[in-house]
Amino acid sequence: MMKRKTIIQVLIAGTVFLSACQKNTDIFVPDPGQLNGPDTTWHNSITATMPVSSLKSNLLYEPYIDSFEVTGNIASILTPSGLQVTFPPNCCVNGAGQTVTGKVQVELLLIKKKGDMIRLNKPTTSFDKLMVSSGQVFVRLKKNGQVVQLAPNLKINIRYSDIPINSIMKFFAGDETDPQRFNWLPNPDVNNNFLIAGSQAYEIYTNHLRWISGSYSYDTSSNIPRVNVVAELAPYFTNANTIAFTVFKDLRSVVAMHGDLNSRKFITGKMPSGKAITVVVISKQVNDYYLGYLNTVTVSPTSTGNQAVSVTPVKRSLPDILYYLSTL
Repeated sequence: MMKRKTIIQVLIAGTVFLSACQKNTDIFVPDPGQLNGPDTTWHNSITATMPVSSLKSNLLYEPYIDSFEVTGNIASILTPSGLQVTFPPNCCVNGAGQTVTGKVQVELLLIKKKGDMIRLNKPTTSFDKLMVSSGQVFVRLKKNGQVVQLAPNLKINIRYSDIPINSIMKFFAGDETDPQRFNWLPNPDVNNNFLIAGSQAYEIYTNHLRWISGSYSYDTSSNIPRVNVVAELAPYFTNANTIAFTVFKDLRSVVAMHGDLNSRKFITGKMPSGKAITVVVISKQVNDYYLGYLNTVTVSPTSTGNQAVSVTPVKRSLPDILYYLSTL
């Protein structure tokens, strides 16, 4: 009888131990019966106080910063990434349209890695149609901390190399009117913006600042079978704490998966079938970060038009997540 009682006590103790250990696994598992469980609420609009806003901010990296004299001089700046931007003399005006003199600060970025496109939330899509990018460029000018603009009728020259050069690349301008849904616009001013594909580099002449891209549309034919990719996640991964992207293996293409309030899932627009992809999910839950990814191939359209992909994010440090993104 004593031996039987001892065995029962050991079994009970083992059960308690395993339950406690479960909390230390990488997978997000709430305590059974806890009153303050994970938040499963989806929201109509995202605010700066939500964890996803903090997540996006922590993924960012700083642009290359330099300065140049604008008065009466041509200025050319070359960044460590190989981006070269040339500014004509007297190229800047302030918000009142007055000519800016003296030194101006310039912020520059050249993005080619797909993981960096995720970090900066710059997918390669135009109105949800898939684009292939030769690179994304950011240019911002400041005087005494205040943003200044290019003077009327002036253009800057942007040059960067890429391998291989693709002659069908076109000029696209970043549309940032919706802070939650970045979009690339086809050339909004063909008289002042154009891209030249050289033998070893792209050259862009533009009167547009901030986000610029050389890209082409992958969806050139209505005969390409397409499917929506849907991320299947646990209910506590919501649009208030999570971002999701579809990354194409053989294209420099990244697609944001937008949170759909009705289905409470993250979903792409129509993507071409038969393409190798990686679905990437990143989340911030309280003070912890989670990363999940799954390699798959887009399928032929189904009766619903959707392809469900199950992803299980696990706890990772922010440096681990940044390292993973650098490998994409």
